Amino acid sequence: MPTTSIFRDLLLLLGLGTGISFLMRRLRQSTVVGYLLTGLLAGPYGFGLISDTEVVEHLAELGVALLLFTVGLEVSLEKLAKMKQIAFVGGGLQIGLTVLLTTAVMVLTGETPATAIFWGFLVSVSSTAIVMKVLEERNEIETVPGRISLGILLFQDLCVVPMMALVPVLASHQLSGQLLNVAWALAKSLAIVAAIVISARYLFPRVLRAVAGVRSRELFILTTLFCTLGTAWSASHLGLSLALGAFIAGVVISESEYAHQAMAAIIPFRDSFSSLFFVAIGMLIDLRYAATHGLIVVGVTLAILLGKVLAGAAAVRLTGFPTRLAVVTALAVAQVGEFSFVLLREGEVRGMVPEAYYQVFLAAAVLTLAAAPALVGLGPTVSRWFSGVAMPGEVPAGMEDPQAEAPLEDHVIICGFGENGRRLAALLRENNLPYVVIDVNSRAVRAARANGEKIYFGDLSSSEILRAAGVQRARAVVFAVSDPLILPMAISHARLLNPDVHIIARLKRIADAVEIRKAGATDVIVEEIEAWMEIAVRVMRIFGMPREALAQQLGELRAGDYDMIRIVPLPGQPLRHLWHLLPEVDLEMFVVMPGSRLVGMNLREVDLRRRCGTVVVAVVREARAIYNPGPEVPLAEADQLILMGPRRQLEHAHDVLSEIQAGAPATGAPPVAG
Repeated sequence: MPTTSIFRDLLLLLGLGTGISFLMRRLRQSTVVGYLLTGLLAGPYGFGLISDTEVVEHLAELGVALLLFTVGLEVSLEKLAKMKQIAFVGGGLQIGLTVLLTTAVMVLTGETPATAIFWGFLVSVSSTAIVMKVLEERNEIETVPGRISLGILLFQDLCVVPMMALVPVLASHQLSGQLLNVAWALAKSLAIVAAIVISARYLFPRVLRAVAGVRSRELFILTTLFCTLGTAWSASHLGLSLALGAFIAGVVISESEYAHQAMAAIIPFRDSFSSLFFVAIGMLIDLRYAATHGLIVVGVTLAILLGKVLAGAAAVRLTGFPTRLAVVTALAVAQVGEFSFVLLREGEVRGMVPEAYYQVFLAAAVLTLAAAPALVGLGPTVSRWFSGVAMPGEVPAGMEDPQAEAPLEDHVIICGFGENGRRLAALLRENNLPYVVIDVNSRAVRAARANGEKIYFGDLSSSEILRAAGVQRARAVVFAVSDPLILPMAISHARLLNPDVHIIARLKRIADAVEIRKAGATDVIVEEIEAWMEIAVRVMRIFGMPREALAQQLGELRAGDYDMIRIVPLPGQPLRHLWHLLPEVDLEMFVVMPGSRLVGMNLREVDLRRRCGTVVVAVVREARAIYNPGPEVPLAEADQLILMGPRRQLEHAHDVLSEIQAGAPATGAPPVAG
């Protein structure tokens, strides 16, 4: 029976895929390689274990649609707007340079310009499905190279529409006479995309809101699947691709409050069906033909990879990013994409692809897909290598202080001018504290300089850039980016250039924190820890838990979380690097405001040591510090009191000083044991 045959094929693929993928993971390879090998072995050109490959191909299309839907959920319209430089400039340059390079090579081999351009289309597209899968497995989607790769890949997916419209024109070999038809096809495609976006944006949130109101998990899953596959099906019948339609649906839903629930509903289906896409790709290759023409296939494969790496690196470099990021991104997008197979089939139908060329390109394309996980895995190694190599043009002219002022001293270096970096810079500027910024985005650097920021363009892991920013004279270096690939190198360079500098690093995952501490970071801020701490504070305050008791409990929990990333420093390191050995001791600053009751009082009258167990280690007055002040030192307006003690007692001292400053009496509070 047909149903029994389909069931047997799926069972065979699942079993074989599980075994091979398990072996790949034990060998520290991506599961994508396991899926490709599964299709290669089970397909009609392998051992012929599958009786109906067409069913597998249809299920694979479903997997690609679900995969692109989840990508769309993670890339909102706001994110797309922020990525316009990377997507349109970087992606446009990548496709343009790849098409030009491929066209030139094909013309030299005797192909007509129209056919050569068609081959350029095939080579220029990369695999969004595989790259996103590999980056997700490696937790690198949110890194800088990951975001650049995503922008380029999304632009490539959008370009499939005009490429498909151009195939009939190229097949007719009458480019000049078909320009009007091409323009009409592109305009129609853009109109279709706009219509889908507008209708979905107004329809989907209302539907999901109504379904969520009945509180049925099964109904929400079915509705999400209907919206996803319905949009994909509508897009395909209007001339677009299934994957592009699903991506549009994901982007639209990402703007609603149901985005996370939709992601949770789709992920199990996505992971199951997307694996069949990679299996179906593996089935396409003819092992016998590839073995007979092995040298040609390998040569074409290497030529594609090398050409795309060169074109991709040049595109990202021209966009304004450093060479290190350009090469890492180019490696990630060096493979041939899944949409290339769609274009290849269309070209074959129109007589543009001879059978011999078809099989050679098919085999080479699958080999590039198989090599994709390894090429992405080379990213950290390549990143470290290029971080230590001075490339021509890496640091543009004018790297000296843009305001031509005297060199900064005792300042803060902010590495990364994203949301965190901008907010920190604003706070430092508000308090008249010196700082300088380093960022790799040339457009952001130009805009910041136009606004008067002291900002350098360059790779933050480069010792030359750090030296230009004055790290030898800096008080602190703040890494406001959370890229675990480059932070160890960057922190090591900063520590070598200034052993006394205070280095603060931000990370998303606690798993990456140990390596960052080993590299020399003084403080590591882990978002996983800080987020749950803030949640805990708010929840416990709802139940009226006393502040001091809550501070004590959370202090113990925080110390336990950070225990695993404490690294005992090597002998000879400055005393400040031993601070983590005293986890309960901290410093706090309190400012005496104008009109405060503290003005004129001395430290004996305030008596913080007896009342709170804290010590005033310094009083900063008019940019000069009075260290270890005596009890008779009177307080003046704008004095900054530097307090030292356990966090719980510092909070109590801050409360006491605030009460006195507001007009409460200075005596009568019970003492706190120190």
